[in-house]
Amino acid sequence: MNEQARIEKNSVIKEHGKETRIRHASMRPVVVEMKLDLKCLNKTEQEKLWHYFTQCRWLCNYLISLDADAFKSFDTKTRDITSLDKDGNPVDRQLTIPAKFIQSVYSSIKQDVASLAAKRKKTGKKNGKLKFRSEYSSIELNQYGNTHWICYGDDGNRNGKYRDTVHISGIKRPIRVFGMEQIPKDAEFANAKLIKRPSGIYLMLTCYIPKHERDVKLEDKPAIGLDFGIKTTITTSEGEKFDITVREPERLKGLQKKLARQKKDSRGWYDTKQLIRREYEKLANRRRAKANQAYHDITKGRKLIVIQDENIRGWHKGLFGRQVQNSALGTLKSKLVSNPNVLVIGRFFPSTKMCPGCGVINEGITLSDRIFTCGCGYAEDRDVKAAKTLLLAGEHELSCTHAEHTGPPEERTSGFHTSYEIWKQSARRPGKGKSPEAPSSKL
Repeated sequence: MNEQARIEKNSVIKEHGKETRIRHASMRPVVVEMKLDLKCLNKTEQEKLWHYFTQCRWLCNYLISLDADAFKSFDTKTRDITSLDKDGNPVDRQLTIPAKFIQSVYSSIKQDVASLAAKRKKTGKKNGKLKFRSEYSSIELNQYGNTHWICYGDDGNRNGKYRDTVHISGIKRPIRVFGMEQIPKDAEFANAKLIKRPSGIYLMLTCYIPKHERDVKLEDKPAIGLDFGIKTTITTSEGEKFDITVREPERLKGLQKKLARQKKDSRGWYDTKQLIRREYEKLANRRRAKANQAYHDITKGRKLIVIQDENIRGWHKGLFGRQVQNSALGTLKSKLVSNPNVLVIGRFFPSTKMCPGCGVINEGITLSDRIFTCGCGYAEDRDVKAAKTLLLAGEHELSCTHAEHTGPPEERTSGFHTSYEIWKQSARRPGKGKSPEAPSSKL
């Protein structure tokens, strides 16, 4: 191809890319996770697919070891590299992965270096270097039709032979996938990622679908407050309790005992370690599923949800580390904080000690007291009471921020609201060590 033909080809590619970006700007992206069925491949093809991740790790570590000038002048057509083995000895390697994979690894390292430089310029502090990777578990497939393509439905079928399959660059045989039914109708395929996990290789496919206006009107539910805890993970102000705890199975404990008895770095030791990784992956999936279900039940139809910025990491380091580790509190909290309908109250607000009726703070309550009692006659379960206190604090914040939420004078000057205002003023007062944090709103 001469220079003129190459320039014309690049201009056509740029125009098509511009048109695609404009079209995708008016569409909604959806990521579909599908698992590759490697049983349809022979042993050589399976080893080749798994070896892609190893070669990407070689290339990644080789690029990190280069100096600045050699890194900038690196040619993505390079096939011969030098990497270190586990003993630190240099070994000559021959790359057989597709050229697009080399370009994606080089681009990712280049982006990481640029991010470090931007952070150093912003903070003015010296950052560390990129660390060598012991494992490479994600390969970018950035060009649909070249690095990967999908045979979905009746497209490209020969009497249904290649239906619901994916083609990966470098692998001649199509690969069956599980989960193709998740792809929405009228979807336009884009980039993807190959993800290596203990249970197999997965394909994360990005699809673009048209934006449709939702005609379904959800039922408006009243505002709600949430209290996080150890014994009862989630308690609502309506008295409903959610248990999002998934304990470690006995099989995992047995595998860990078996691993401790085996000789390190032996074949059986590596096999047992792989089984342990699979068990941890299943455990993480179950916890994520429980967190997603609880998040859906809590947020559906709610316009206001009030939570407290609990120090879950501190709980994990304290006396209740095992209980926090077995729960999905961290996952649920991160999902709730990113919701625009969630209001977050400061971490040091005494939601457990403050009475929602009169606003008096009961300093004598202990962890063993499961029923909160106040001198004004208020008595209720301490977790439900804490959730109601958070809800009142959130409504007070809205009444002070938005004029349309302003209540009557007698409501705004109740005992609880007066006590809450006093706490807010003390939270803003400097000094006295670690002062309480003021409420922060996500609305």
